[in-house]
Amino acid sequence: MGIHYKSALLSGSSISLLLFAGIANAQEAGPPNQDLDEVVVYGSSVAEDALAPTLGYVPTETASAGRIGLPIEETPRSVSVVSSQQMEDQGAESIVDAISYSAGVMPAIYGFDLRYDNYTIRGFESGVGGVNYRDGLPLRIFAWGGWNIEPFGVERVEVLRGPSSDLIGANQPGGLVNTVTKRPLEDFEAKIQASYGNHNRKQIAADVTGSLSEASPISYRLVGVGRLSDTQVDEVKDDRLYFAPSLTAKIGDNTKLTLLAQYQKDIQGASWQILPSMGTLKSNGQEGDFDYSTFAGDPDRKGLNRDQHYIGYELDHDFGDGVELYHRARLAYNKINYDSAYNGGALDFDSLTSSPTAISGIDTAVLIANEVDETAWQGSVDTALKWDKEFGAVSTQFVAGVDLYKGQSEADLGGGYAGEKNLKTGDITSNLGNLLKAGGTTGNPVADNAFYAYVDGLLAPQTGYQDQKVSQAGVYAAANSKIFDKFRLDLSLRHDWLSTETRAKLASPGAMAAHESTYNTALTGRIGASYVSDIGFIPFVSYGTSFDVPPAGVTTDGKVFDPTTAEQFEVGLKYAPEAFNGFFSVTGFHITKDNLVVSDPDNSAHRAQVGEVRSQGIEVEGAIELFNGLSALASYTYLDTEITKDLTGKLAGKQLERTPEHSGSFWLKYDFADQGNWLDGLSIAAGARYLGDRYADTKNTVQLDAVTLLDAGVTYEYNNLKLSFTGRNLADKSYISHCGTASLADPSLGLSIPTMDSMNCTYGRGRELRLQLTSTF
Repeated sequence: MGIHYKSALLSGSSISLLLFAGIANAQEAGPPNQDLDEVVVYGSSVAEDALAPTLGYVPTETASAGRIGLPIEETPRSVSVVSSQQMEDQGAESIVDAISYSAGVMPAIYGFDLRYDNYTIRGFESGVGGVNYRDGLPLRIFAWGGWNIEPFGVERVEVLRGPSSDLIGANQPGGLVNTVTKRPLEDFEAKIQASYGNHNRKQIAADVTGSLSEASPISYRLVGVGRLSDTQVDEVKDDRLYFAPSLTAKIGDNTKLTLLAQYQKDIQGASWQILPSMGTLKSNGQEGDFDYSTFAGDPDRKGLNRDQHYIGYELDHDFGDGVELYHRARLAYNKINYDSAYNGGALDFDSLTSSPTAISGIDTAVLIANEVDETAWQGSVDTALKWDKEFGAVSTQFVAGVDLYKGQSEADLGGGYAGEKNLKTGDITSNLGNLLKAGGTTGNPVADNAFYAYVDGLLAPQTGYQDQKVSQAGVYAAANSKIFDKFRLDLSLRHDWLSTETRAKLASPGAMAAHESTYNTALTGRIGASYVSDIGFIPFVSYGTSFDVPPAGVTTDGKVFDPTTAEQFEVGLKYAPEAFNGFFSVTGFHITKDNLVVSDPDNSAHRAQVGEVRSQGIEVEGAIELFNGLSALASYTYLDTEITKDLTGKLAGKQLERTPEHSGSFWLKYDFADQGNWLDGLSIAAGARYLGDRYADTKNTVQLDAVTLLDAGVTYEYNNLKLSFTGRNLADKSYISHCGTASLADPSLGLSIPTMDSMNCTYGRGRELRLQLTSTF
């Protein structure tokens, strides 16, 4: 019935982003005529703040791996940072695009879908089944109210792999994605950008920042995006209006206040199209196949309208003697109206009116209404103290604090039969009920009347609801120590109190209502250690635990899911060479999680809870920037997942769905510089993303083929103008990302329709081409 059944109850808390002051470089003037040593700068890295703009592909600081800004290479956690330059070079138009070159990440697991930023990390859903993070505070998903982050409004995207409950409370053990908002800068900068692409995509964006005056303690930033666009799916739009103002005020020498706000309005069609497996995954005989442009819904329905807004502030104060206060707060609002109809099961419609001896192919989709009207509010407050202290050869940064979270959502759901659509002609009729009744005639009036009543009930409009309230409080403490300048030791501990109230009923036949309140507490922690050698090699090891509240909603029998817990062992080696600007890492991990929630083995439109799952593997990642203009990114992931305990009795020994055993990526860029001719300002880049074989279903009966996607970009800069052309999936490779059981094929319905295709599938994103002109001032 759609991936809203995979959404998560709001729980957990926030990552404190505690490093805000930029790194100031003091220079002393030498005596006259002093001979200076030659200075060679490799790549484009600069002294870096974990929240400041980052040049190049090799960021050195992370805002997400701890409650303070930490050096990536010395942190005993596995973390990737995607800079705004990398996003621009690769033509990333979403957060999912931005992280598609990161190790451990499986992007867009539901195929082409504009509703959510959906992905898995180390085999566990983090975008839909978990939560998005913006500036370390949660933007969580209730029933359908998912967040879709505008990439032009962020400075960087960070992927933190492994359990993180010691940082932010309830979360998936695979990891999280945190986006860092563009903040005001003191020096004036302005950028205006216009782009045009295939699918008639027209977009204009602007980014202006600076101080109010030369001596003013107040700086500002205004970021905006306007877009009108069609998409790869017929009848589906992707229009957006985005505006994000921010203001920073320095109050004296020791205090800084930053105000952040966002307005985002999206008008989209029903982008997530589930098509028959006959004609996508398998041949459709004489009827022919369906390509990714096929719209299997009702064009007269409104599709998706979404408003996602927030306002918040960040207050920093330095008390002196190494003691600093960091206080964060945000109020977020998300309203979604979704009016669509999807393919509940496709069939050869002629077989209902005649009895052909051979099936010519699937041609008609039985439409099921999918109506959602949801309003959600969520507020977060996080307050922490940091204390820097030296104890002889030990230098430690202590962090302790408390965070509070409160959210609520009210969603009205609608479903039921919405006609049948001829996928070849686009005609929509309403004849299925009469045809089923005619096919069920037995000559026994009592049996026939009972069957007629059953069909009427099955095809009748359905209503449901999903209302949730969540309150969470967490206290935490962490210590990041440097010992003898060689060893790093990270310790963290957190206690959470979480209460939830859920009222829910699925909008499907026979669904039962549930009203349940829960109260949970959890103690989680982590210990990590690393050694910084003189030659740049940094081995590390860590152990961490986590907890999570599983996806919201209920099963058709009214069952509310149980909480989950997990633990991870991780060991790795990082390398930060001194001879050139680069960073490399190889990591091995083993995660065990109980009470995993997966697609029901008998009907993927519903959810089931199994006993235990194991996820283990190896991740390799590297980035370099050489002085001759060559830059490269590479990643490889080996992932071994297995359901080790199964309460359903059907899934033990199976792999997690939509999780490839092998995946990887490579990106190469060359900047022509100091050529002394027209080549100066030219850069070319190309890359490839590989997704290995994976199973589409929890039973591991349907396998999706491996796919390699090719990307490229060309940029030419002259003075303050930059012209760029980017392409993703240049070969326009058509591939299947997701398959699941059609809702009308649910065995519990007791309905058998001749020649019905019992499985639906979704295509991945096709070719995206963009021509972009940027002017800077």
